[in-house]
Amino acid sequence: MPVELTERAIRDVIAVMGEWDDAQAAESALNWMGWEGEGPLLLRRYDVQLFVWYTLPRKFLTSLEHKREAAEALALTLERLGGRAASYAEVCRSTETEELLRAWESKDPTARRRLRELLEGSGIEPPDTELLAWGSVMGFEEACVREQVATTLEEAVEDGRLSPGTPGFRRRQAQVADAALSEPAKDSGVRTRLQVVHAERVQRWLQRGNTRGSEQRRTIIEPIAGLLAAAPPVVDPPAARAVLAPTLWLLEQASDGIALTQTGALNRALVREIAERWPDWWDAGLFGPPNRQDDLALLCELDELLRHLRLVRRTSRRIITTARGRQLQADPAALLVALATELLAGESFRAACAELAVALILDGFVTDYSDALADRIHPAIVAEGWQAAGAPPEPRDVGCTIAAFIRPAEATGFLEHQKSGSGRKPKPLILTDVGRAALMTGLRARALAPSMGPY
Repeated sequence: MPVELTERAIRDVIAVMGEWDDAQAAESALNWMGWEGEGPLLLRRYDVQLFVWYTLPRKFLTSLEHKREAAEALALTLERLGGRAASYAEVCRSTETEELLRAWESKDPTARRRLRELLEGSGIEPPDTELLAWGSVMGFEEACVREQVATTLEEAVEDGRLSPGTPGFRRRQAQVADAALSEPAKDSGVRTRLQVVHAERVQRWLQRGNTRGSEQRRTIIEPIAGLLAAAPPVVDPPAARAVLAPTLWLLEQASDGIALTQTGALNRALVREIAERWPDWWDAGLFGPPNRQDDLALLCELDELLRHLRLVRRTSRRIITTARGRQLQADPAALLVALATELLAGESFRAACAELAVALILDGFVTDYSDALADRIHPAIVAEGWQAAGAPPEPRDVGCTIAAFIRPAEATGFLEHQKSGSGRKPKPLILTDVGRAALMTGLRARALAPSMGPY
């Protein structure tokens, strides 16, 4: 459990340190761990670990011997402070500390990995859980919440509720971390710590996205900001099942295995059955029955998406539904979310184009496979700094990339062709009700993803 050290106690110990250099080293260490020279210091084992395993070897520009002396000076200070603080001295004198001091000093490429192993092995390093994956770079609010979760984990280890290395520890650790994230955040009204982190991430994404941010991008994103501020609407399972009918049917067929051709494509009999079941995917009256999978562009997109998500896998000359595929097949609403999240995931050029396309579509932009959507998005993509071979992408590059998003969005039922209108004129694509909820969920998942770049 963290210990509160009073200003007087700290100053008294520093004052009686034998050597002046030792006193200076100890005070510098306490400064790095949060003491500002006045007032109390709330000290945790976690703070001491981070200091001697990372801050001291990486931030102190001095010799290895002086770093060892600084670690020992901190150990002496903690012992003289007494109580629980004295138990933290063992971290300063541990073989792990000596190991990392040497590794960082010699620029051992395994030093960072070893640091991560030791922090995770201590049990008080906040883990990624189903509720939240921590960013490699954090905003102020997220960093504060992470510190609070670390404190909760340390308390659980010290009072015996968590025992690192024992069977089931990781599961119990995740439960403690999730419970801490669900607690009310300080000075945030009724919001939980998790909601505070989410709000900060959404705000950053609205301003910056996954690149440097631009006025052109914000012009597209701002109209749908309110949609991302709250949780997306709950999808009705029967509605999800209806929209995902081709997807669910394909997963069902793969449960017993779908035979593949010599080239690895879906067999002709299956392709023709799909064309009969969903005639919008193929104009049999004009072209006759299809002969191969490549004839049905939407089937190709759906097949590729299911394989990429590992809902189906190839074994010899068949594809079969995986365990995860069977699980999502039984939960159409969860399957819908998984598909939408995958279509918008990542930090690629394709994902950047897709997120702007979704923002415009959610805001009412009527789309099709023409250049209209690409013409609207291209200036924002250029302003964001995307380049290929040192030159910004052309409008046609953006158009092809957007089409690569629209096709699977149509195959999964998020978009559908408008029913009314001339039979000869190409019909625009419109959002289905379920598709709207799904793409809102996917876009929000993108906004809430852990940050990997600078704030």
